[in-house]
Amino acid sequence: MGSRQGSSIVNAVQTQDEPVPESDRRGAVPPPGHCCRLSEELEGVVRLATGDTLPVRVLVEHLSGRGNALLAFLIVLPFLQPIPLPGVSTPFGIAVVLLGVAMALGRPLWLPKRWLDHELRSDLVIRVGGGGQRLLRKVERFIKPRGLWFHRHRWARSIAGIVIAIAGAELALPLPIVFTNTLPALTIATTAVGLLEEDAVLAIIGQALFVVSLAVFGAILVLPFLGLHLIF
Repeated sequence: MGSRQGSSIVNAVQTQDEPVPESDRRGAVPPPGHCCRLSEELEGVVRLATGDTLPVRVLVEHLSGRGNALLAFLIVLPFLQPIPLPGVSTPFGIAVVLLGVAMALGRPLWLPKRWLDHELRSDLVIRVGGGGQRLLRKVERFIKPRGLWFHRHRWARSIAGIVIAIAGAELALPLPIVFTNTLPALTIATTAVGLLEEDAVLAIIGQALFVVSLAVFGAILVLPFLGLHLIF
């Protein structure tokens, strides 16, 4: 995660300095059992970035209340755009895989000590967190707790973890093809927000995107071998 990678992520997430209109805050009612909406929690992440850098360990500890899903959502935000970032997506994809596996097994997140000790640039945290805030405030009016029976089962989190882990592996593939970062990132973001906001409709959309991504990446990996078979 060097300075060149950090610059790529900064360029991938556009920021605006204008305050969010009050109309974008409508419908910002947190689901039962939660203190606030995700956009407000991301505001807390932005407030952490007071110095020049922010240790990954501090960020992980701050997000522990919402768990691994919120951290996975934060990680994939820079990849919700069509231009692939092969050199950047691999380490972040691996991190998402670890998050998904921890979710599926119902265990706390484990990251290598070297990763936890890594210092993130504060301007990067502010840009990514601010971009996530604006995105969520635009869609939160359409997100609400639905199908609570689904999310109250332990296997619901396990299913979401499996989806996020496999999509993270797709994100980690260094493919210089347009939308090969976008599709797994969108799958991860939709699944994570659906789980966190207890919205079964959004969770189903995330699983549908997951099926599409499996088909697309399966074709990308298999078709070259089929072509060689036909040639020889």
